Amino acid sequence: MPPPNSSTAPPPRRKLTSRDVARLAGVSQATVSRVLQDSPLVQPATRKAVLDVIAQSGYAPNAAARSMRTRRTNIIALVVANLAVNPLYPAMLQLLSAALRKRGLSASVWEEEDFGEDTMRVMVESGVDGVIATTAVNATLPFWLRIAERVPLVLVHRTVASDAIDQFSSDNLGSGAAVARYFAENGRRNIGLITGHNLPNTLGEREAGFVSELGRHGIEVDERAIARVPSFSYGTGADAAREIVMNGEKTAEVDAIFCVNDIVAVGALDGVRSMGRTVPDDVWVVGHDDIPMAGWSCINLTTVAQSRAAMVEAAVARLCARLASPALQAESVVLPYQIVHRGTAG
Repeated sequence: MPPPNSSTAPPPRRKLTSRDVARLAGVSQATVSRVLQDSPLVQPATRKAVLDVIAQSGYAPNAAARSMRTRRTNIIALVVANLAVNPLYPAMLQLLSAALRKRGLSASVWEEEDFGEDTMRVMVESGVDGVIATTAVNATLPFWLRIAERVPLVLVHRTVASDAIDQFSSDNLGSGAAVARYFAENGRRNIGLITGHNLPNTLGEREAGFVSELGRHGIEVDERAIARVPSFSYGTGADAAREIVMNGEKTAEVDAIFCVNDIVAVGALDGVRSMGRTVPDDVWVVGHDDIPMAGWSCINLTTVAQSRAAMVEAAVARLCARLASPALQAESVVLPYQIVHRGTAG
């Protein structure tokens, strides 16, 4: 087919500039730059007007030009783990990537559970401007502190025992206690727990809050009703639930199980049913995190929802603020939770 006649072919579309965005939003070009840098100097209404224009127009900052001016790459490393096992992390990754794009930043994804020296060096030397990590444990704290000395670092969803790093998490101690109250106030007395070994701080807090609150209601969890899985997955959750139900046949039949995360709870549902018990008539099952599949009608899991979107938005905003002002004092922010009542309890 011959090429289209030049007189009928549409003219190439000119790429929008920040000057165009400023004109459409009714602000200065400098204001557009401040919005993209997430500067706290911009009024909320002005920020919204600029971001609305960016979203509607499809404007994308010229990364190469801006990098030459600012000596920044505008690339943020996102450290995640278990993408193939736990649906929580793809959901977090999607939110983080979107929040960065909204601010003209790009994501470089690093899937790493046991963060080591070699990975840290390669990541930092790759030229990233900052790091957001959704996975961290106290054992790797020295690595995170060294990263924080080199580039801005924010932890989201996970925490470590340090006041030198920005950290954003849910109220895990409170949410664990809330599940315990829910069980106790609804007459559940023979209660099981599916948890793990060498837990990260956040999961350890869920367990601690749960067990402590049960104690305040005069309920002690039998050790035979506690299953500590070697890793968190559907399979380990199913095996753990079978073990708890089987032990209950020798002592007291368990009538409720709290799982410290949702992917284990999904497995626990099938584990309980495979032992001839029904959910929720015989056994209540409650998870934590409200992963996307928890709301599927075939699962319908009662669980604890974190303020995931708010947590991510706050963490990305903090990283941008630290990029602008590296000397900011580190802060630790705890966001609220909510029990989502579905069909596996109550």
